[in-house]
Formats: sequence, structure tokens, C-alpha cells
Amino acid sequence: MNDDDNIDTFDDLFEPFGLGGETPGSAPAPRRQARQGAPVRYSDAPGAAPQGSPDGPISCASCGNPNDPGNRHCDKCGARLARSQMPVAPQPMLRTTAGARALIVLATLVLAVAILALVFNVFGGGGDTAESTSTTTGTTLAVTPITQLQPIRVECTSELTAFPCAALIDGDPTTSWNAIDGGIGVEVTFLFSPPVQITEMLIENLDDQGRFLRNARIKGIEVLVDDLTQATVETLDDTNDAPQRVQIRSLRTSSLTIRITSAYPGQTYEGKEPFTELAAQEISFYGRPTPGE
Repeated sequence: MNDDDNIDTFDDLFEPFGLGGETPGSAPAPRRQARQGAPVRYSDAPGAAPQGSPDGPISCASCGNPNDPGNRHCDKCGARLARSQMPVAPQPMLRTTAGARALIVLATLVLAVAILALVFNVFGGGGDTAESTSTTTGTTLAVTPITQLQPIRVECTSELTAFPCAALIDGDPTTSWNAIDGGIGVEVTFLFSPPVQITEMLIENLDDQGRFLRNARIKGIEVLVDDLTQATVETLDDTNDAPQRVQIRSLRTSSLTIRITSAYPGQTYEGKEPFTELAAQEISFYGRPTPGE
């Protein structure tokens, strides 16, 4: 049996109501009773469920008027009385598509490879640094190693016949060069053919201790190279223990000139008077040969 069996006439679909909360005549008795064994349940939403017992009056959600539990509409305002609250469907779970998952996996792999490459370069790539400075990659030729460069000629603005300027490049430790009057202001020019790239110059004082001390020694110099606009200025130590190195940064040099700007004066040695001449034993050059034009 259903609720439609309790409707006898068309008027059973509506409840009479009057204005101001007064119903015409006496309040009608409930049209029907709930089925036995199936008590009526009302929504717990505000305004929809009765206060207290489920058979108590139903408050209207629009005007708050208490209504008979059997009413479908409010006696006062005619609004439909809420019987129950519609269930709310749960929010759907977010799901990623197959394409999105593949993109995430690809991005993770790329990041992992980048991190591994960085770690390898930092901790494992340092051993090849020395080799990379001496050779080139690809199809280029290996860098020419540093070697000794031999001038074709040397010219001095001052020299003695017994101690000529050519002694500076002959490679003989028993010969030496002397310049008169202490050598200050003297220029020594070395010529190269074909042009060369000079990286370093070595200046050697006399090996013999007596002659080393009795002669004046080179102190301050200016080095002029034909392919550089600025002179290299150096101050040498007063020693004959080892050759003194002067760094040169030329690229294609045909001539190099040493101008002596100051000197260490000669000294008395074992009771012997000092000499007025300036002396040097050998001047040599190192770098890379360059092709001739």
C-alpha cells in the first residue's frame, strides 16, 4: 500500500490555510497516519526537522510557523515543507591521464640525468684539465709545445771588443758581454726570423764570483717587443745562483729590445778594485715558433 491510497479526493492534495496563521474553522485532524512499523523521519537540516519528537510540529523554513506533521505546505505562507535533505554526492577524485603521467616520468628522468652530469663534471672531470691546456679538440691541430728560440742576430749600443754582444746568444758559459760606463741606458736588440711567439726570457749573470761582484750587474730593465704597444718593466735580483726569468706576452715577434734603466755597481773583491763596466753572461728565450709570412 502506498501514500496514493490515502488520497480520496482532489482536495486531499492541499491543506486549507488562512491568513495570519488562522485556519478556517477548527484545525483539521491529520488526513492520514504514517504506516505502522515505518515511523516518519525528518531531515536534521535547520527548519526542516521538527524539534523534539519526530511526530511534533514541523517548522516552516520560510516563515518559521509550526505546522502539523501531516502537512505538505505551510499553513501560514504556503511554502513547501522540507521532508528530507537531498544526499550530497562526494567530490570526484582527481586522476591524471596517461599522457600526464608519461610527462612526469620524462621530466624526472631528465632531471636525474642533469644531476648526474653535474656531479660527474664537479668530482670526476678535474683530471683532464692539464691535458686540455696542451691539446685542442675536434679537427684542430695540437698546440705547439714551448721550446727554446734562437735569435738570428743580436745588436748592442755598447760593447767591448774582447766581450762582444754576440756572447749573449752563443750558449758558451766561458764568454760574456760587457758595456762601458756601468751600462745604464744601453739597449740590446734581438732579431728573430721567422717571427716567433715569446713567452719567457732568461737573463744569466757571470758564474765566476769574483768577476760577478767586481762588474756592474743589470738591475732595472724595460722590454720592448715589436708586436706589443706597452713595455714590460722588471727589476732583477743581484744574484748569480740561477737565471732570472722575465715573462713575455708576445704573439708574433720579429725583434725584442732590452733597455737597461739601472744597475748594481761593482764591488771590491778580495782587495781588488771594482770594474766600471757592466757584464752579463747569457740571455735566452723560450716560446713557440710561428710560420713565416
